[in-house]
Amino acid sequence: MSQAALDIPRRLNDSPRFFWWEMDVALIFMSGLLAGLLSGFLLSGGLLGAALATGFGKAKSGQHPAFVHHLLYWHLPPFVSGLQRTPPSYLRMLQG
Repeated sequence: MSQAALDIPRRLNDSPRFFWWEMDVALIFMSGLLAGLLSGFLLSGGLLGAALATGFGKAKSGQHPAFVHHLLYWHLPPFVSGLQRTPPSYLRMLQG
């Protein structure tokens, strides 16, 4: 058997990656690049997307893997999340 057939991934639960960025950070970069492409300023859009992606990556580092989901739950209206059985995010008092 060849050595390539025996290679086992070291971490199976890693999030999907696009080059060296995680997928959500890469989407922020690509959206800045797309906005720059559509407006005719590709380089500026790419630089803005890279800056936003780097800032978001630094804010997300060291946080829970579902940090973005938690952030969206607390700061967006309830109809966006689509959760049916959870209380609204503005209710902070626990019952019991």
